[in-house]
Amino acid sequence: MKPKGLFYTFGFLSAAVFSCAVLTVGMRPNTASAIEIPKEVTEEGKNVYKKYCAPCHGEEGGGDGPLSRSMLPKPRNFTLGAYKFRTTPSGSLPTDEDIYKTISYGVPNSTMIPWDILTEAQRASVVPVLKSFSEAFEYREPEPSVDVGLPLRPTERTILAGKKIYEEKLECWKCHGVEGRGDGPSASEQEDDFGFPIKPFDFTTGKFKGGNSPTDVYLRFTTGLNGTPMPSFAKELSDDERWYLTHYVMSLVQPEECGK
Repeated sequence: MKPKGLFYTFGFLSAAVFSCAVLTVGMRPNTASAIEIPKEVTEEGKNVYKKYCAPCHGEEGGGDGPLSRSMLPKPRNFTLGAYKFRTTPSGSLPTDEDIYKTISYGVPNSTMIPWDILTEAQRASVVPVLKSFSEAFEYREPEPSVDVGLPLRPTERTILAGKKIYEEKLECWKCHGVEGRGDGPSASEQEDDFGFPIKPFDFTTGKFKGGNSPTDVYLRFTTGLNGTPMPSFAKELSDDERWYLTHYVMSLVQPEECGK
């Protein structure tokens, strides 16, 4: 498949990819660093969790709420302390800001909606509740967030280099498909660490689960997704190579898929 060419102009996303980003996440909410997250579980946090989170994630955070039976992928089991979307290295606990971001943005292409109907304070109050379900937070601290550094500017060369990594070095097509539609020959065989079926991501939708910016996508290749077959490529690929791969998979976005 031929890359669609430059998808940046003077540092900005192309109209097609930018439109997908807007449709997916809308306006970016304030980050956790801009608000106060309680250090301990509060009554407000417990009440918010019970009303809005427990129906899917369960009263004790085990991912076994009454609505979970009909969901794939299954709601996160917070008791294990394994979080997919983080700025921290593979295997690390997430930062409070990572958890707050997922609560706020949701997870596109899943049943996890953006909880922007809640106030910032309500969303922040849930963070210590989720952490309280796992003993991991009692004995370990999150590792420092990955230093993203200065992002590489996409060019035809970097996109083509990413295509070669996707097709030859990592053989991403085996799971994600030749055109990035999540329909590779091994797609139906994938399971998460808990034995539940999990579908490889469809890059063409433009609705990247951990965030739509190039930095968000680069972080997924750097940190991996704890609890899933998606590993970290921090050792297999150099920083530049992870940017090349980011540029390529973002070039696979199909404008007609946006909004579906």
